[in-house]
Amino acid sequence: MIKKLLFLSFIEGAVVMAAELCGAKLLAPVFGSSLYVWASVMGITLAALALGYFFGGLISEQSKQHSKKLFQVLILASLFVILMPVISRYLIPWISYLPFLIAVVLSTFLLLFFPVFFLGATSPLFIYLQTKDSLQSGRVSGSVYAISTLGGIIATFMCGFYLIPAIGLTYCLMLFGSILFITSILIFKFYKLIHFILFAAFIYLNLQFAVIKNTDVFSTNSILGQLQVQDVFNEKKEAIRILKINNIIQTEMNLSTKRSVSEYVKLLDTLVPHSLSTKKALVLGLGGGLTANLFQAKNYLTDGVEFDKGIIDAAIDFFYLNKNVNTICSDARYFLNHCNKKYDLILVDIFKAEEQPSHVITTESLDHLKQNLSDSALLIINWHGYMKGEIGKGSSILNNTLIGSGYHVKVCTNSINENYRNLIFVCSLKGLNTLPFEIVADFEKTNLLNTDDLPLFEKYNAMANKAWRSNYLNYYLTKGM
Repeated sequence: MIKKLLFLSFIEGAVVMAAELCGAKLLAPVFGSSLYVWASVMGITLAALALGYFFGGLISEQSKQHSKKLFQVLILASLFVILMPVISRYLIPWISYLPFLIAVVLSTFLLLFFPVFFLGATSPLFIYLQTKDSLQSGRVSGSVYAISTLGGIIATFMCGFYLIPAIGLTYCLMLFGSILFITSILIFKFYKLIHFILFAAFIYLNLQFAVIKNTDVFSTNSILGQLQVQDVFNEKKEAIRILKINNIIQTEMNLSTKRSVSEYVKLLDTLVPHSLSTKKALVLGLGGGLTANLFQAKNYLTDGVEFDKGIIDAAIDFFYLNKNVNTICSDARYFLNHCNKKYDLILVDIFKAEEQPSHVITTESLDHLKQNLSDSALLIINWHGYMKGEIGKGSSILNNTLIGSGYHVKVCTNSINENYRNLIFVCSLKGLNTLPFEIVADFEKTNLLNTDDLPLFEKYNAMANKAWRSNYLNYYLTKGM
């Protein structure tokens, strides 16, 4: 077999996975990373690969210039990969004004279909060029797909663990697209001037975006997505510092008072009294750290768990995280599984943009959590505001799961408008006193529980997450935030 073609197969496989991972991340600031987005990304990717394989098979039947055809397909694939960040900045914001599901699918198609289609079309040509007789076809095709898959595996780990957090999505796609372009030129030497003109033009467009003056206080691509710190002014002309993940505000702080302006945190303040003796608190989902600061001010020694190291750094550098807060970079469920401490207060605020990771709030996790609660401890869970109808089914499942795990539960909120509120589930292993802003739970009836074996929130919160994100973005876009 031809080693240089196997090497190109390796690069092709790496570029496919880089395009898929970065494509999903490019969509996240506009559409989030919900079940709808990932279903669209995976569906379009598989459709593009399938049609690409078919197209590559068709052109491999033609009798002449197979090497030149492979080169042309590789060049087109590399150029479309480099073009992806440009499409995400120029076209997708306009498409986002369409109905949500139509916008998600159309944006995913424009972003991912063409690079993945042409990458998929290379495999039949790689196989054809290295198969000298029918007896070799099985070994050659197996080798090509194995080498390509190996490239994809390595690229997945490199992008996820190192490249995306270190250099960002634009430079990551430029890197992989450029490697494919330059390697194809060096191996085949079929290049024309137009190839270099297009390559240089697309690189230039990306670099122009990279050097555009950024008005953010801080911006980076972190593990959870696009992380931004911005300073804005509210209606009272007060300076507000906000932390965004994938264009969804996670933390809002008045720069003068260093306190949260979120109605959810204000409600939380009324629920947690000042402790006369020093107690222990745990915050799962540190965010900007303002809830941890609140608990510290109420005489709780506070541990803050956050999955994304970039968010912890932002809390320290930009949101004045109390130096006495003990920060732990870990997945919330993993931390609980290995935690031997007992707490008097645990806050579960694990929103990833509009999503709630379901593995943290299963019957098994909640049962295990009991060993971390003192006798009179409170468990507080932050949730979206929907309770009624099909859109509120996820809230009903959470309520059932808590009660089924042996907790007493009351629900608080500060608004009757489901679209623009949070629900706070206040739980205890003992009885609960009357709480401020307590509401009579009017959940959609269901007997379902969220378990490790049957995690349900991805499915039953999907409608609520979609509506919540749409309402949220419409509300804040009108305010210029």
